[in-house]
Amino acid sequence: MNLPAAVLLLAALATSAQAVPLTVTVDNIRNAKGDIRLSLYTSPAEWPDNSTKNHDFVMKAQQGQVVFRLDVPPGTYALNGFHDENGNGKFDTNFLGIPEEGYFFSNNVHPFLSAPAFDAAKFTVPAAGRTIIVHLVY
Repeated sequence: MNLPAAVLLLAALATSAQAVPLTVTVDNIRNAKGDIRLSLYTSPAEWPDNSTKNHDFVMKAQQGQVVFRLDVPPGTYALNGFHDENGNGKFDTNFLGIPEEGYFFSNNVHPFLSAPAFDAAKFTVPAAGRTIIVHLVY
């Protein structure tokens, strides 16, 4: 192995070794139609609509709850998501902007007329990892 490849391999191993578990349980799922979509944000600049592609996760919906198991570096995050019941990959609203699908935010923040601020939804993942529960609101 050449030196640049060895350095890249060591850097990759060091990065993955620093990842800790983040378990997110999404509950209050009313049916098994479509998908549950979750986005993880690392800064106010990304929030609430500009998560990076590797921070967007999808699981098949199940009535009751689904559990996302992620590996992330310790730090501060916020998350949001929705129950994409019709499977179109979009958060559907009516002509007034009122949600037609269930949604959630970390810290179970319930927004009024717009998404909450990043600071209201942020949480810390310590070196030991973290487990959180978020409740879908329909």
